[in-house]
Amino acid sequence: MKSVQVLLCLVLLLFCTSEAAKTSKSGKAKTAKVAKLKKSEVTDSRDKQKYRTVKIADREWFADNLNLNVPNSYCYAEDENNCMAYGRLYTWEAAIQACPAGYRLPTDEDFESLWTAAGADFNVAYLLKTDYGWSGETNGNDTLKFSAMPAGNRFDDGNYGNLSKIAFFWSASAEGEEANVWYMSSKSMGFSYMTKPKTFGFSVRCVK
Repeated sequence: MKSVQVLLCLVLLLFCTSEAAKTSKSGKAKTAKVAKLKKSEVTDSRDKQKYRTVKIADREWFADNLNLNVPNSYCYAEDENNCMAYGRLYTWEAAIQACPAGYRLPTDEDFESLWTAAGADFNVAYLLKTDYGWSGETNGNDTLKFSAMPAGNRFDDGNYGNLSKIAFFWSASAEGEEANVWYMSSKSMGFSYMTKPKTFGFSVRCVK
């Protein structure tokens, strides 16, 4: 009888050891996955503002909207608090030269890379949006730490709109008087682009 009890104890000990090893391996995998998405930080030498950055695929993105005060850039509704929360809104001509040294305004190819990294489907914005601030209960979960904020836009007549509803990002890809702008809205989890006049004011995300 004692030999049977000893045998059972040995079996249970081996089982528990095996399960602990599996848990340990699983925990390491999860930690490694999170580490790959860990944000870093860069300081803009021009005005000493700090921006979070995140590596997504083979590109390093700003995880905040640019907030450098240059000509033809604006705070939403002329309110400095909106600049602190959402960054500034730039005309395309201001945006194309606003990023700090080592970074640049993203091209359509850069945004397509971001779209692919987020799943290349109709729900990619869920992985790119912040988990707060979006109207209509369409927050994301910010899995990729891109932290897209619905900063709205400035129209070319000087009016503002779409705060808490749409995140617009200028693309460097342009032709004539218009340029592409990539956007996410509170109406869906899609991420796409459209063409707008370069005189509109939209957010800027820098990339390298």
